[in-house]
Amino acid sequence: MDWRKSAPDGSILCSWRHLVFFGYKHRQKRDNFKLSFFMNIDKFYLSEERCMVDFKALETVLWIAQLESFRAAAEKLNTTQPAISVRVAQLEEELGTQLFDRSSRTLSVTPAGRQVLTYADRLLRLRAEMLHAVADRTHLGGTFKLGVAETIVHTWLPSFLEQVSNTYPKLALEIEVDISTNLRERLLQQKIDLAFLVGPLSAPAVIQRQLCRFPVSFVASPKVKADLKDGSLEEIARWPILTFARNTQPYVQVTELFSDPALPTPRIYASSSLATLIRMALDSLGIAVIPPAIVALELAAGRLVAVDISPKLPDLQFVAGWLGTPDRRTLEEVVEIASRAIERAELAFGR
Repeated sequence: MDWRKSAPDGSILCSWRHLVFFGYKHRQKRDNFKLSFFMNIDKFYLSEERCMVDFKALETVLWIAQLESFRAAAEKLNTTQPAISVRVAQLEEELGTQLFDRSSRTLSVTPAGRQVLTYADRLLRLRAEMLHAVADRTHLGGTFKLGVAETIVHTWLPSFLEQVSNTYPKLALEIEVDISTNLRERLLQQKIDLAFLVGPLSAPAVIQRQLCRFPVSFVASPKVKADLKDGSLEEIARWPILTFARNTQPYVQVTELFSDPALPTPRIYASSSLATLIRMALDSLGIAVIPPAIVALELAAGRLVAVDISPKLPDLQFVAGWLGTPDRRTLEEVVEIASRAIERAELAFGR
């Protein structure tokens, strides 16, 4: 292959030394050679006269434009605001034009900057596609910020984490466990890269994919159930109702279920910790409204029992949500791993 720094017409070409470097280590083993493959993809040349343009700089201007803030972009990229400013200044010097208008309090992108953003998005997407097509997954590293609803923590998250570790052994995970409302906001604020949460999501900027659904039921200790004669809502309302935190789908559904003025107003003990709700139910402190899947072992052992009521509560539908960033190819692959983990978990639960 003939790799050159520039073309006569000044079009963008790749630098062999800086775009892709193939290093070969040969070690004879019998009649064959062992081949090691290295990739260092960080820069490319615009022309023979000008210096290199760093992919980090292109990624930086994309995040500044999307977050409308140098400070927010620095936080997203795990660096400092001065470092972000240096990257932008160097890129502006290389291109010979201003990318951002800093004359007012509100940051805005210049016309030239908008053109650069279009090309930057395409280049970064192409780089991501090449990495996933060619690179060895075991050598891809970095930090991945994942937000997870607690229902998933108690079901298929361990299997998912095991498969991610096997596929990307050098990938570091930062896991946040929170209610879906907060996870959605964290995702839109670019605080997390991917979220497994209750959907569907209404935010147009978020790409989402259906993952799984969990039925929601009333469960209690055998002692509490023995106190119930017919399992009517009137009887159940005499006990504290243990359920998810406010602003969650189960909490809203429980309040609507007991909204009939003819029914007694129940005491609702809301908590963002499912472990706390399970402990309270086991200790006969109330009737829990949770997915039975998270207490499968307790139900099988008879430590908790189902309380049949009518009408049934709607299922919790979980989705994977992420933003359409140029490097989203990794996110899509991680979501595929989640889908496989769910299939294994459903077989284990007998569903």
